[in-house]
Amino acid sequence: MPRTGLTASEIQDKAVEIAIDLMRAKGFEKVRLVDVAKEMGISHAALYSHFQDKTALFDAVSERWLLKLDEKQDLLVKEKRDPIQKILTWFLNLHRMKLEKVKLDPELYKAFDMAAEESKPFIQTHLSNMQKQMSSLVTEAVNQRKIKKRDVNQIAEILISAGTGFTHPKLVAQHSNENREPLLVETIEAVLKGLG
Repeated sequence: MPRTGLTASEIQDKAVEIAIDLMRAKGFEKVRLVDVAKEMGISHAALYSHFQDKTALFDAVSERWLLKLDEKQDLLVKEKRDPIQKILTWFLNLHRMKLEKVKLDPELYKAFDMAAEESKPFIQTHLSNMQKQMSSLVTEAVNQRKIKKRDVNQIAEILISAGTGFTHPKLVAQHSNENREPLLVETIEAVLKGLG
């Protein structure tokens, strides 16, 4: 098969794009690396030099989505407004982005859910990013005396644990036909009130 003229990074990006299209069209279980390579006009052996197997390619798809999600949350953390409102918005955004993925991209969400279940390294990075973001928001709230001064990381962990019922991949999918936002807000507000 002909050379692509693309860099390794461009090949990986193109493979991810094609995998996304094929996952949406066929369902993620039916996508094979051979199919992706064929769409790219390269040999499947060449694609194997970038992705050791189908799972590695699916992980790259999920990792790309999580990076975008984390970037959006980072922007929220940097906003200049009330930290308590930012904490509530942070949880609502996370819930909404996952819910949107479940409803609009169910095949891609299945791949993400599998990666989350196996606690892949990029999932661990995402969880670490969540902890850092929440710690930053809590620090801001403590500095403005909206939350009592305590261990910031512990408070962040308490809040994230309280929101898990609304942000965990399996639970978002399980309750995807319900409007859980009011309960999410009540839950986080109750925790914040206890911390205030």
